[in-house]
Amino acid sequence: MATPKTEARGVVPGVAHLALDVVDRGQSTAIGLIQDARGEIRALVESGIELAEKASGSLFRFARKATQRIDDGVAETLGSVERVLGGAVKSARDTAKLATDTANTAVGGFTGGTNAAA
Repeated sequence: MATPKTEARGVVPGVAHLALDVVDRGQSTAIGLIQDARGEIRALVESGIELAEKASGSLFRFARKATQRIDDGVAETLGSVERVLGGAVKSARDTAKLATDTANTAVGGFTGGTNAAA
């Protein structure tokens, strides 16, 4: 049979080796989990960056379309204002010409006009 000293020498190194194996496996597992977490965090960050890129691109496209629509509306409004003002100026000129003609006819009727003197 084995003596107590022999068992002690065999058990202690066995327990020590077992403890070292457990620590080694635990360390490998922890490093593996940290690597997995790093990979997932990177994927999450890349997805966030991609989302931000797509959102900003969408906002820029919207801004371009809005600018185009606003410019088209302003151009149409300015064209209408130009037509209205042009018509008002033409009407004012026509009215002024008719008023001048009417005044000349009235003055000519009171003074006998240039035809009456001849």
